Amino acid sequence: MKNLYILDDHPIITEGIMQLLANNQQYQITTGHHYSELYNYLNHTTPDLLIIDYEIQDKTALDVIAYLQQKSLHFPILVYTMHTEFWIIKLLTKAEVSGIITKNDKIEEIEKAIKSILEENSKYYSPTALHIVLSIIGDQSAGKVINYTPSPRENEIIQMLSCGLTSDEIAHKLNLSKNTIDTMRKNILLKSGATNVSHLMRIAFLKGWITK
Repeated sequence: MKNLYILDDHPIITEGIMQLLANNQQYQITTGHHYSELYNYLNHTTPDLLIIDYEIQDKTALDVIAYLQQKSLHFPILVYTMHTEFWIIKLLTKAEVSGIITKNDKIEEIEKAIKSILEENSKYYSPTALHIVLSIIGDQSAGKVINYTPSPRENEIIQMLSCGLTSDEIAHKLNLSKNTIDTMRKNILLKSGATNVSHLMRIAFLKGWITK
């Protein structure tokens, strides 16, 4: 029998997953609604799989993973999230989680993921998550042929764009004209090979120009 631990601060979610898995006699399920409950549980038991929402109170799954690494605790982790931002999926893959499911996917994806992780010992990405992962891989491949490195001023503009600032707002902060900022933005897109600002942000993240 496999021990599953489900961590979510919304009881309706933990109960829903439990009901989904109720007919499978292979699973012993424990639930928690606060990460402190998980930490206490880990003092005496190691689960075969942790199923965790990306956001838990004031922490994220990445914070929990960092805690587990600090404690030298190693077991598969399946993350489900409402976030489909590429940088969050990127960080989760970098953390080497065993599976990612988005809340845009069908509920049966959870069963598929558990089976893949526990029975086949392989990673599982839901259709939505897989699409994002493949997109990231494509960007990584494209990024390898980009030799451009932003100048200090260009990097400053990229950082501001990553924070959602407009050309007007950037111009005000840098005490430059909007036309100057627009021209610099166009040059950055041209040099980086990005098709738009969203694409530029993906490349900037993957190239390490921005980290959050």
